[in-house]
Amino acid sequence: MSTTLFGQRSAIILGAVLVMLAGCASSPPSKFYQLSSLQGQTQVAREGARDQSLIVAVGPVRIPDYLDRSQIVTRSGKNELTLAEFNRWAGSLEADVSRVLMEDISSLLPADRFFVVRWLPYLESELPVSYRVQLRIESFEGTPGDSVFLRAHWVISAKGKDVLLKKESAISEQVKGSSYDALVEAMSKAVEKLSREISEGIMSAGGK
Repeated sequence: MSTTLFGQRSAIILGAVLVMLAGCASSPPSKFYQLSSLQGQTQVAREGARDQSLIVAVGPVRIPDYLDRSQIVTRSGKNELTLAEFNRWAGSLEADVSRVLMEDISSLLPADRFFVVRWLPYLESELPVSYRVQLRIESFEGTPGDSVFLRAHWVISAKGKDVLLKKESAISEQVKGSSYDALVEAMSKAVEKLSREISEGIMSAGGK
């Protein structure tokens, strides 16, 4: 009798394991994405002109709480958002946006006049920062096969914390495809457009 009971328990355990394995086998592998930046002059080329350049510090860049997660967020309706469980950011989206903004602005500003760095709390005491760009992103999401929308408030201040320019940017970018790769590419282009507006702002505010 005990042998029969043992056999029944073994069969139940084996069945549970097979169900779990079948579930794991049917789950698609996760994909990880990063935003891409413009390809401009290399950092090495800019290092040589650093002593003669105006230093631009970018940051902090703040994103809304609903985007502060590993899953890529898409909009599926007027009041509904979807989290892509198997399509994720390779790291922090806030850090990725900061990186791309810094690299894009660095590419767009004249290399012989500006040197762009990421702002850190201790930076201004270590470097003679001429301009600082602070950003607060209000929304940054889209829909595969549709479009991406980016809305951000940004401020350019001069040394001494004098505000030179304050602006809100509303940017839309078409997604050329229904994949998440196409969505992230469109998001990268939206950040590029924002970088162009900021670069023009730096030039008009005091960089001419």
